[in-house]
Amino acid sequence: MAQQLLVYVLVILIGGALSLFLAVYAMLRFRSAPGGRYYILAAFAAAILAFGYAFELTSANLEQIHFWIGIEYFALPVLPVFTLLMCFEYVGISLSLWWKRALYVIPLLTFIFQHTNDFHHLYYTFVGLRDDVPFPIVELGKGPWYLVHTLYLYSCLTASVVTLLLRLRSTRSRFRLQMLAMIAGLLVPVAGNLYYLAGRSPYGIDLGPVFISASFLFHSMAIFRFRMFNVAPIARDLVFENMGDGALVLNEEDRVVDYNRAMRRLVPELGRHSIGQSTAEVFARYPSIAKCVELGGEFDLELKMPESLYVHVRSWPIRNREDRRSGSIVTFVDITERVMLERKLQKLASTDGLTGLYNKNTLIEHAQRELRRLSPESLGVAFVMFDVDHFKKVNDTFGHEAGDLVLAGVADVIRSVLGGEAIAGRYGGDEFVLCLPETSAEEARLRSEQIRRQVEQMNVLVENRRVEVSSSFGIAHARPASSLGVDVPDMQTLMRHADKALYRAKEQGRNCVVVYEDEALSKDGSFEANG
Repeated sequence: MAQQLLVYVLVILIGGALSLFLAVYAMLRFRSAPGGRYYILAAFAAAILAFGYAFELTSANLEQIHFWIGIEYFALPVLPVFTLLMCFEYVGISLSLWWKRALYVIPLLTFIFQHTNDFHHLYYTFVGLRDDVPFPIVELGKGPWYLVHTLYLYSCLTASVVTLLLRLRSTRSRFRLQMLAMIAGLLVPVAGNLYYLAGRSPYGIDLGPVFISASFLFHSMAIFRFRMFNVAPIARDLVFENMGDGALVLNEEDRVVDYNRAMRRLVPELGRHSIGQSTAEVFARYPSIAKCVELGGEFDLELKMPESLYVHVRSWPIRNREDRRSGSIVTFVDITERVMLERKLQKLASTDGLTGLYNKNTLIEHAQRELRRLSPESLGVAFVMFDVDHFKKVNDTFGHEAGDLVLAGVADVIRSVLGGEAIAGRYGGDEFVLCLPETSAEEARLRSEQIRRQVEQMNVLVENRRVEVSSSFGIAHARPASSLGVDVPDMQTLMRHADKALYRAKEQGRNCVVVYEDEALSKDGSFEANG
């Protein structure tokens, strides 16, 4: 035997021996654990494949090679199915008997086509020896069913890895290492097989069995170091009982079968007496929860605890082997932090950072909504636009920090006069806009006067110097449609009118309030000035 080949044969034999040892160990220790029986079958299949390939590599002629390839195919077609079913059982996915049988259809056909290839050549188009290596290595022409088998093998392995990865996301840290070791063990032979199929392996040696041998190092780590199968049943009980989210198990009549510790934090009345009771009885003091459980599906719910608690309620049907509903699991996921964060982000996106008032876009959105609500019986909506007189001079004289203090002080005045629910925003720079629903023009003028006087009385000190502040106001009023046929102006028109009134206030010496007079209804198109 060539020295180069001996290394590969020894690695494969060691891997086969390890696979066989793990199969026997699993059969003695945890064959009844979830996924245990399929792990035993997969380990036996891997051992058969490894030993068969080792003997194939040491064969002296094509006839011997052909024989050992046939031995390998007693294991290779079913190995990916055993692996997939092991992963499904381990994470708690139950398949019906018919689905399990269906998974073996392609492996059975692969076995038949491979062993009868001489009659149809569907699996190998040709079988021969390579003439460019110093020892007998088989060269195989890949037929159409060989491609089907390869695709099926990778599909099963991919599904196995995805299954473990999905469960990995919801698994506690103690059990994550188990799954990571098993995932690594599944990916190693895939990498070797891809390397071989790409024609990069030395001397054309199929590296799949070599890497399968290496993968069982990860399997042994998962079993002996992380106690994979030994703790799987215990882990499920621990996860259910100690999970942070509430869980409720109901039978087909929607009576309580089980609940976890987190559920009692939501409903303290839960106890042993609750088992067997209907959800209507258990949640008599919590009608919102009872309604969500009754309807099924998914809901976001606010619970009035000592502090508001937000939960995402979701019902999962439990089905038996006949696919009939035999109950349901209702989970209560605490989303309070997410809701609070969303509200905080929404507030940040809709408010001005300096003043805490609405920003321009949000202000316009709210104002347009009020305009759409106008009815003939309404008092109308008043728009007030005002700014700080000589604000640039404040910045130039006292610095931008003083300007920020002035703007923040103006915002405080607005809140004190109009209240926290007012539609008030910073329109840009030192310019503010107020939207006052159900407000007449006269009432808007009086409120603007209040704001103007309080702004004038503000005590803003910078380096022990008082900053003198005043403001100028322009008011436009949107009247509801009437029998006279007067239409409500649009947002842009009202803002333009308020701006014109503000401009007139500046012309009149600033620090005053001007109400826009509609030229169409005014005899001389004049403005009314106040202040």
